[in-house]
Parts: sequence; structure tokens; C-alpha cells
Amino acid sequence: MSIGLMKLYPMEALQAAGFSLVEASAIAGTAMAVFFSIANGIGRIAWGSISDLIGRRRSIIVMTVCQAIILFLFTRMAGNEYLLYLGATLIGFNFGGNFALFPALTADLFGNSRVGPNYPFVFLSYGVGGLAGPILGDLGDFPLAFSICAIACLFGAVCMLLVRHADHAEAHRPASVHGFLHQLHLDHLEEVVEHAVHPDHFKRVDSGERAGEGRSAE
Repeated sequence: MSIGLMKLYPMEALQAAGFSLVEASAIAGTAMAVFFSIANGIGRIAWGSISDLIGRRRSIIVMTVCQAIILFLFTRMAGNEYLLYLGATLIGFNFGGNFALFPALTADLFGNSRVGPNYPFVFLSYGVGGLAGPILGDLGDFPLAFSICAIACLFGAVCMLLVRHADHAEAHRPASVHGFLHQLHLDHLEEVVEHAVHPDHFKRVDSGERAGEGRSAE
């Protein structure tokens, strides 16, 4: 989403800061073509190495939170040539981590043999972002657009906190509340959910237990 806006908005911000159209275009083009691109390549290698040390999930959480912070700040950085270069570098560095971590995490969770069928669903988000970015840009409110991108990154970090290693045997069974909670390692909440869904059943069970206790006391 942000890549589609990263040249358009800096050009506008740089001109507002006093740069000519030619200068703004050259600076924004350099930020994207040089700083973003080089950092993108470095990020793929660096985040892969980082994930080997601290794990895939933690790496993605750190990466998406850092990306969110930079995107929130980017609207204040875009009007300054050197801050723009810094912002483009950091966004590119974090963006490069997507291509290193997402396939690896997919393989970790579902097995190498399932990367082919499963990863396309993960990568669909890239296409959605490619469509959403220009649409947000057409709204004309670039700070809002970058804030939406940042919030999406934070939401992704929260979602990643819920990701656990999949139970492959359970995954082949029909969808159920039990299966959902089991995959999230929240089996202890199953009784709470069942109580909310079928309160009458628990009332009958409780009544039967009280009746049994009464007879035992007699």
C-alpha cells in the first residue's frame, strides 16, 4: 500500500517545503530507486538471519511494529530530503523482510510440502495492498493513507500474536469451535464457549449434579 504512495506524496511534500518540481521529482525518485531498493534487498537477508535467532513470529511482530512507527512518522519526514531518504530506507528494509519471513513461517507451520498450496493465500494480501494503495492516494489525503497503512501493520502484529504451530491432524477434520480453539492453544476456553452457546445443557447438568448430591446426603 505504501509503495504506491511513496513517490507521489514526497513530491507534494517537497514542493510544499520549497523545492521545485524537478528537484522534488529527482529527490523522490532517488529515495525510491536507490535507498528503498537497496534496503529492500538487504532486509530480505537481514530479517532472515534475525528470524533464525529470535524466531519467525517474533521477527514478524518486531518488523510490523517498526514499520507502523515509520509509516506514522513518514508524513513528517517526506518534506525533508535526508529524512525522506532515511524513511525510504527503513520502509524498504522492513518491506524486504516480508519475502524472507512469510514463506518461511508458512513452511514452519504447515510443512514444506504445503508451502505451494498455502503461500498463494498469504501472498494475496500483496495484491490487495497494490489495489488499495492507489485508491487511498486518489483520496488526496496522504497522511490519512499512511496512517491506514500503519494501522494495518499494527493489526498484523496483533494477529501474529495469535499464530501458533498448527496441529496437522486436527486441521484435516471438519471445521469446529473445538478445532479453532485447539489450533490457537486455547483449549481451556472451550468450556466457556460451550457454556455461552449451549447454556441450557449446562443447566440440566448442574441440576442433575445437585439432585445426585442431595440423594447422597440423604
